Amino acid sequence: MKKFHRNLNIMSIFTAILLVFVLIFWRTFLNIAVTNVFLNGIIIGTTVFGIGLCFVSIFKLLPEYKWMHAYFDGRANYGFVPRLLRPISSALHNRHVQLSASNLTELLDLVSIRIEEERDSVRYITNTLIFLGLLGTFWGLIITVGGFAELLLNIDFSDETVLQTMQMGMAGPLSGMATAFTSSLLGLAGSLAVGFLGLQLQFAQNTLFQELTDFMSRYVLQAPGDAKADELSEKAPVDESTYTKISNMYDMFTDAGYQISDLIRINGKYPAIVAIGTKEKLYIATLVDDYDILQNVLKRIELCFADTLEGLHIDTHILCITNRDFYATDKRILRFENVNALKKYLAAHKNTRPTSQQEMDNFDAYAEYINTAITYLFKK
Repeated sequence: MKKFHRNLNIMSIFTAILLVFVLIFWRTFLNIAVTNVFLNGIIIGTTVFGIGLCFVSIFKLLPEYKWMHAYFDGRANYGFVPRLLRPISSALHNRHVQLSASNLTELLDLVSIRIEEERDSVRYITNTLIFLGLLGTFWGLIITVGGFAELLLNIDFSDETVLQTMQMGMAGPLSGMATAFTSSLLGLAGSLAVGFLGLQLQFAQNTLFQELTDFMSRYVLQAPGDAKADELSEKAPVDESTYTKISNMYDMFTDAGYQISDLIRINGKYPAIVAIGTKEKLYIATLVDDYDILQNVLKRIELCFADTLEGLHIDTHILCITNRDFYATDKRILRFENVNALKKYLAAHKNTRPTSQQEMDNFDAYAEYINTAITYLFKK
């Protein structure tokens, strides 16, 4: 926690020094700003927005950091649902869950992608400030060159007042030089300020991720018999786009009230989410677009439950996100063209949470069995 607050304190002190510097030299700063009100105003506004974004981002990390320590210390705050660490909270729905090494890597990758998205926003603002400074430089140079060209074309050296004319005509080119230098100065200064705060934000995010990795490696154990699954995972890596979609699906199922089980891999390589609901509802969400593979998944689940749950019907559906338009004869296989279409479906099919402690205990036992059965089917 000390490292986390140290970065926040450095950001606060740096911003305070920056503000004091502006207040002390406010006349000079004002003269620089009014040189080109339009462009310099955009640069100053972008800088202020970037500074604010850095502070908002680091303050968003604070409850995530507290939740992580509370959870792994046995003091989980169930009233707070983490956003950045939501894949972790969904996977570790109880303290008896064991994740394989491949699952652990996938979960950490999901968190890493979310952290990277926060960093990209700050980097974009930093690069935008540099671009605006360069834009002002070339803008000012165009005004300067154009002004000198116009002055030389219109000047009459035989006129006795040529010096006065040149003196008056220099105002335009000099204003262009002022625009070029002031915009460059503000753009570079703004990029340095936002870049420094972004660096401290990155340090805080790295602290969160490193401690999360330590906690997960300490409490999450390697499940026996997963060496083959790990080998298949290494042979079939998943790209960043797929991880982003999986992360979005995590959020949507969690918001819809479903309990997220371990990540599975269909045929040893296609990642899929297992979402368990009340009233024997089970969803398998995947990006697989092969109907035969999906139908085989349903048959395997049906045979497994038929052998182990006599008289109990598990309402299983496969939700696949794909642009491929295949004809599905099995109504339990639902195709969605994109993540937003799946989101609309889940909004209309939210899960009913248990209301009593007895119902909660029964659901936890049922969900633990489903998780064990699915793990057995797809992680052998």
